[in-house]
Amino acid sequence: MHPIKNKVINIDLSGNHYRLERLDDSKYYELWKNSLAIADDYGFYIDFYLYLRDRAESLNLAQIYVSLENLCEKSGKFFDDWKGSFSFPFFLKVSKAGHEFDYLLNIYDHRGSVNFGIGKQLQPHERYDARVIHQPFPEEFSRQDINKFITYFYGYIQGYFEEIKSSYSHFLYKRIDSNSILFGYKDSNFFEEHYDSPEEYDRAVKLLETFSL
Repeated sequence: MHPIKNKVINIDLSGNHYRLERLDDSKYYELWKNSLAIADDYGFYIDFYLYLRDRAESLNLAQIYVSLENLCEKSGKFFDDWKGSFSFPFFLKVSKAGHEFDYLLNIYDHRGSVNFGIGKQLQPHERYDARVIHQPFPEEFSRQDINKFITYFYGYIQGYFEEIKSSYSHFLYKRIDSNSILFGYKDSNFFEEHYDSPEEYDRAVKLLETFSL
């Protein structure tokens, strides 16, 4: 495992080097305004998460959230608080074939799924339409590179969770109102619960609110 120092993670993967630096919301927003959104590969997400589920290797939302919070401090607020509950933004420097490229990475949840949002930082000489979502730039951070990176970083989170799970003891809960999902830590259990009815969901929220008082 690559240790985090001063909120920086260094990863070497398939001949490329990735340097991730945790950003606060204000800095992330400043950089995000000068970036290009890179299209998500939803087919990859589906295949990857099904693969993890079939091998019983999936982390639930609570386990991912606790790992990221302990790894690089509290969540930011750069997310839709109706459809999600956390956001961990990073500045991502990609070193490939002797060149360096600046990107953004935001790890966030959306309707119960964890996404790895990628953005390309625009350089002064570059002219692209930032109003549209772009496909990856193969010479910088190709689709294959991105998918390998996500796979590796998910494994990184898995390994970190194994290190901290036995010592974790803080009650917490998070809610995703759009999909009636609650997750957190309570009674020595990292839980993620999905509710079929608004009434059942509201009762569960009230119980957790009472427990937290």
